[in-house]
Amino acid sequence: MANFLPLKHHMFYCLDRFIERHGLHGPFLEVGCGRGDVSAYLAAKGWQGTAIDFSDAAVAQASRNLAAFPRVTVRQQSLREVSGAFDCVIMWDVLEHMEDDTGALRIVERLLRPGGQLLLAVPSNPREWRWDDDFYGHFRRYTVADMTAKLKQTGFEAQAFWDFTFPWFWLMRRMYTRIKSPTPVVIDRQASTKASATVNAWDVPLVSRLLDQTAILWYPLHRVQFRFFRNATGRGHEFFVLARKPRVP
Repeated sequence: MANFLPLKHHMFYCLDRFIERHGLHGPFLEVGCGRGDVSAYLAAKGWQGTAIDFSDAAVAQASRNLAAFPRVTVRQQSLREVSGAFDCVIMWDVLEHMEDDTGALRIVERLLRPGGQLLLAVPSNPREWRWDDDFYGHFRRYTVADMTAKLKQTGFEAQAFWDFTFPWFWLMRRMYTRIKSPTPVVIDRQASTKASATVNAWDVPLVSRLLDQTAILWYPLHRVQFRFFRNATGRGHEFFVLARKPRVP
């Protein structure tokens, strides 16, 4: 659903609030960069960083989208192949695709400098499992308690949990997954994960185009949703997680 333009804009709205309130800064690493939209958004703010994805199709698109930003390097890599040190790691709609999510968090912890921050976007609330979770190759959905425990286990301090779907996007997903016929259950999660960066389960062509064209009209709703519903982590279907690697005493 993050390829749906009004939701993507809302996620960027929240990203700006994270930067303002929690001091996120580069150099950054974006894991699972997909089309490179997040990296391009940060690069336009002057950030320097690295964007990686294991999908060749995604890397090709990201390279085109980031061609105007030489301070961002795009690589076809897995997380295990990354070296270096970063002040911010971004993983949006990535962790749920990893069978060993705890191992992935441990790798990220090693890549972050002391005081560095991790910003995740993950599907939330197991009761919200629908056919699109299978379509995208998800292994799981998270609760705040799940995520807090995993962060503590891997050396992080949880800083914030913000829902970014309730109520507007949560309601739209509920309606969409009822209206559209379910796709067959996914067998090859890796193939589905690779495809998820460039293929959209949220595709009713005419409706999707019309809603994307009205994205600018959603800005007042972004402010309302952030102000009144960002703490509704038990009600939506996806949330942000911000965590910090403790500074060395």
